[in-house]
Amino acid sequence: MDGHRKRRWRIIRRVLYGLGIAVVGLCVAVGVMYERTEVPPVNAAARAQASTFTYRDGSTLAQVGRLNRVAVRLGDVPAPVRGAVLAAEDRGFYHDPVVSPAGLARASWAAVSGGARQGGSGIAQQYVKVAYLSPEQTMSRKVKELFIAVKLSRSRPKDWIFEQYLNTVYFGRGAYGIQAAAQAYFRKDVGALTPSEGALLAGVIQAPSYLDPAMGHTAQTRARWTYVINGMRSTGALGGGALPEFPAVAPAHTEPTYAGQRGYLIERVTAELHAHGFDDDQIYRRGLRVTSTIDPRMQAAAPEAVRHATGHDKDIEAGLAAVRPGTGEILASYGGRNYLTHQYDNALLAALPPGSSFDPFVLATALRDGIGLRSTFDASPFGKVVNDDDAEAASSDLFTATASSYNTVFARLGAKVGASAASRAGLPGGLPPKNVRVVDEAAAYAALADGRYAAPHILAKVTDRSGNVLYTARPKTRDAFSPAVRADVTFALQGAMRRGAGRRAALPDRPAAGKIGTTGHNEAGWFSGYTPSLATAVVVYRPSNRPLVNIGDAPHKKSAAVPAAVWREFMTSAESGRPPEPFPAPVLAGAVKDFAPTPPAESPAVPPSAPPIPVKEPSVTNSPKPTRRAALRKPTPTPTDPVKGGKPGEG
Repeated sequence: MDGHRKRRWRIIRRVLYGLGIAVVGLCVAVGVMYERTEVPPVNAAARAQASTFTYRDGSTLAQVGRLNRVAVRLGDVPAPVRGAVLAAEDRGFYHDPVVSPAGLARASWAAVSGGARQGGSGIAQQYVKVAYLSPEQTMSRKVKELFIAVKLSRSRPKDWIFEQYLNTVYFGRGAYGIQAAAQAYFRKDVGALTPSEGALLAGVIQAPSYLDPAMGHTAQTRARWTYVINGMRSTGALGGGALPEFPAVAPAHTEPTYAGQRGYLIERVTAELHAHGFDDDQIYRRGLRVTSTIDPRMQAAAPEAVRHATGHDKDIEAGLAAVRPGTGEILASYGGRNYLTHQYDNALLAALPPGSSFDPFVLATALRDGIGLRSTFDASPFGKVVNDDDAEAASSDLFTATASSYNTVFARLGAKVGASAASRAGLPGGLPPKNVRVVDEAAAYAALADGRYAAPHILAKVTDRSGNVLYTARPKTRDAFSPAVRADVTFALQGAMRRGAGRRAALPDRPAAGKIGTTGHNEAGWFSGYTPSLATAVVVYRPSNRPLVNIGDAPHKKSAAVPAAVWREFMTSAESGRPPEPFPAPVLAGAVKDFAPTPPAESPAVPPSAPPIPVKEPSVTNSPKPTRRAALRKPTPTPTDPVKGGKPGEG
């Protein structure tokens, strides 16, 4: 037993000796590194260089990142504003060591373990990173940042470090430093800032572009502002009493660079850069070259198409997005008349009820479940659901219901099969459909065109100022629709462009598939559709929440006319110069089922053993009601031949 104890203690002593030697060696190495690390000259202003955003062909979209900084003395910054920055970024700055051991430990562990990068830096380290080093998130940069911060704190008072930080840190809107930020957000000098305004500026430091309340993230900005206000109270920078009011900010980006459609595109590109790990320092000061997916010719066609269709109606808003099938590339986008006056992007942010433009995904679900296009449904009123413009029909097959936009048929079909196929195309898969963004509907229709779904994106490639590639888009696709489902939905949507309001969108020189979409009380009007090479969605609405045609439940065809006209003009221009491409021939897969009620006078049903009834194409009739068994004949090799039928609805 004694021998066993001795051996164990010998092992323990050797381990302790080894650990001691390792610790001493580490301390010596750290000491040597610390001594060799020199505080470099400040390089932020010297290295600042605007980044260039380009169209897909390399032509310039915009330059962003003009250095906007005006230095002020620490004493010129009101005490509550200084307290707000400390409460937001480093509450122990004047009392704790210049480096946060806990924060550095978290960042080090994340770097070693391969986990998500952590900030972990106090004000001194943040200043060192911006003023002396690159923004890369590596351990070597983090260690160098630590050493420089410690050396700086030994040679400079903390007031000096804090003053330099306030004059250097980025607040968004191209503003570096607290004075430039005060002007950018509140159109006043820093000395006139209120505690509430100071708290907002301090809060946005964490994520400047995202937390700018003018960018549509007001709830997140308020939460951050409240955090800062509470911190100011806990540190004594703000007295008790009632919570101050959340401040109003000036419109973002009023410089000419953001005029027209450019502002929407710049914001979308910037948002995707953030999503892929690029921070504001890289975007605005490191001279990146960012290639977008936007086609300049198509982009120029979008505002022209909207202007011609909406005319002088200044109360109507429109959104448009065009997506390349199979890749998800956004080739064109229309966010509003002018970013400088309307900074809410109608194409990439606005979410609206899709109405019957969602019907193709209910149809795709039915086809996937084996219910064929020739299946018949009751078309009479279904609860509160009626056909648009009071179109009447006793029954209809699914092809005719799609072409004529019979809400009653799709309400019954949705109740039977749901809309789970929509989720394969990036849309909500439930009924009733939730509000959707125009860009998401365009990507979903692109999946109908190609069979594969790719998430919409605007970022193609990023290089640094030396030409080194930092990012290349590699879209991930997934199978959304089988070839048979894709072909039959497309066939039905080609029919929808030959009837009612859909005819307004028909292209003069090539086949196209598409669907109007109207909503209750004319809240919004849609037209979404595609050719084999391009999918586009268009929506129009009134921000005043008045009906589109402003006469209550007026005929829906009036609210469908504008988006159909926008779609046609844009697509005609976008497709010009390219040869027409054919769609795949329809398959007419699935069983022919009859879900319509049998009239009393109907002849007996054909026994299952009887030969199939020949299926005929619907014929033109002058009757206001289509025949009960409107059906399809087997398709000819040219699916673009007109398919005729009964009276259309407009929904």
